Amino acid sequence: MMDQSGYLPEAGFFSFVAGSCTNAGLLDAASTLLTKGSRLGCCIEPYAYNYLLNSLIAHGRAQDAVALFESWIQDGLYSPDVWSFNVVIKGVCRMGNFQKALELVERMTEFGCSPDTITHNILVDGLCRAKQVNKGHEVLRRLQRDGVCMPNAVTYTSVISGYCKAGKMEDAMSVYNDMLESGTRPNTVTYNVLINGYGKALDMESAVRMYRQLILRHCPPDVVTFSSLIDGYCRCGQLDDAKRIWKEMGLHHIQPNVYTFSIIIHSLCKQNRSAEALDILRELNMRTDIAPQTFIYNPVIDILCKGGKVDEANLIVTDMKEKGCHPDKYTYTILIIGHCMKGRIPEAITLFHKMVEAGCRPDNITVNSFVSCVLKAGMPNEVDQIMLIASGHGLASQKVSSQQSRRLDISVAV
Repeated sequence: MMDQSGYLPEAGFFSFVAGSCTNAGLLDAASTLLTKGSRLGCCIEPYAYNYLLNSLIAHGRAQDAVALFESWIQDGLYSPDVWSFNVVIKGVCRMGNFQKALELVERMTEFGCSPDTITHNILVDGLCRAKQVNKGHEVLRRLQRDGVCMPNAVTYTSVISGYCKAGKMEDAMSVYNDMLESGTRPNTVTYNVLINGYGKALDMESAVRMYRQLILRHCPPDVVTFSSLIDGYCRCGQLDDAKRIWKEMGLHHIQPNVYTFSIIIHSLCKQNRSAEALDILRELNMRTDIAPQTFIYNPVIDILCKGGKVDEANLIVTDMKEKGCHPDKYTYTILIIGHCMKGRIPEAITLFHKMVEAGCRPDNITVNSFVSCVLKAGMPNEVDQIMLIASGHGLASQKVSSQQSRRLDISVAV
């Protein structure tokens, strides 16, 4: 169009093609197009630049986004709006450069922009995530004092979350009370943060009180609400209460997610309640909307192996693989030691070979425990090969001794 026909595309065309490139993940091409269009005198709308900057940050390229933004305004290629600054301030906050973020806030007036509630929310959230919650709280206090740009539920919740993560529940509740006094309505996220904070502090009485407040204020509980309550009860060792909340989820027509399953299965296994853990695992296997994760299966496999139920553990691994979930280093280690404890050294050696062939490099704990079991079984000749394979110098597919080969007719479901 430009080189052969001498036709200069209009600003809308540049925006459209740059947006298409951004959608396709061709972020550098989008940047080149916008820069070229601007240099050719096209007055491209700020939203096209903002969309690209936001995409760069979302793809982990915050530094590139900030550099591009600064080069554009330095060259006078476009006039940023409030959204432009909010996007870039979010980027520098992710980089942890809060001084730069504050400088950008100060520069907004140069372009006729004023920081809005979203600007302050980005700053407060960034500070709190960086464990500078006191500074985040100070920004909140300044907003309350100035009264020009009022904080909203997101602002308060970010500070509450920061204090909860730091284990400062009294400070979190103080901000919550300020929130109520200001007339700002807490939402489900606010209560989830407090419930989770009290659960981690092992204060389930306060966590339940927050849950009741959530219900009284007609905030709909979600899967995070119930997962936080279940996690809190599990941390306190109150598994019966955790299971009661599990059932209560169903009354609200809320399905547990993969993390809810993980929390309760891990806790049941810790208390040696393998039958109940297996029931929950079967429930998970019936869900077609959840992709099972290895870290959920491993505690069940471990408790079965420790209880001498190695064959049942093998069946769990079969179920895992049928669901497209492959054993990891911990799965293999659990199974190897489990087979050793049952005196099934040849099967354990086969599992060790499979572990290495699968790309799961055994660590020192696995190797030392395995070697100890092999030596106790009176098979010193196998130790050198195990150590060689573990060091990466041996072949995992190397055949085992003829004496072992005769004993490997026992099926191992991995």
